[in-house]
Amino acid sequence: MAILSVNITMQYDFFDPDGNYDLLYTYVKDKQLRRVIDIGAWWGPWSLWWHDKAQHVEIFEPNQQIISKLKYNIKDLKNCTLHQTALGDKPGNVSMEYASHTGTYHIKDTNGSIDLKTLDSYKFNSVDVIKIDAEGYEVPVLEGAKKTIIENKPWIQIEGNKSGARYGRTKLDIKKFLTDIGMTRVTKKWPDQVWTFR
Repeated sequence: MAILSVNITMQYDFFDPDGNYDLLYTYVKDKQLRRVIDIGAWWGPWSLWWHDKAQHVEIFEPNQQIISKLKYNIKDLKNCTLHQTALGDKPGNVSMEYASHTGTYHIKDTNGSIDLKTLDSYKFNSVDVIKIDAEGYEVPVLEGAKKTIIENKPWIQIEGNKSGARYGRTKLDIKKFLTDIGMTRVTKKWPDQVWTFR
């Protein structure tokens, strides 16, 4: 794992030594990255690794119990914007719960007080990289981001493991969605995959 490129004290409650924070960096290291999007930011390790490699980082994290730690970790990073909402395929409200720790926070049902939005509703442009770690909700996130992805043609790093089973999905559904819109997988390192338009 790459060392986080910030001189800041981390306030995390669970360390992830196998986090693939630099997995797609090899493919974009010579590019001037404009906007990168971190969906499912947790306490911010991926954003912290990427913040000095892009002009702007859009950070999505709905877990109010981890937000104070995330805010602390990015408080001095002027190019980071935090969005305290969940993302999916349509707007609404959801309830969420843990499977085991704060990094496993996931959508429980569509009755709750947590805002659910689509990425497309933000109308972001100049998007060069999107990272998605939604604890099994990756396909609905993709469906709600389809316009953004097709128009911007970003690199995508996405988690694909068995957590999708709670929604009746598998990682093959991720593959089908991304293949159908013209993307190709270039590498994988469990549990993440990297996709691009060729």
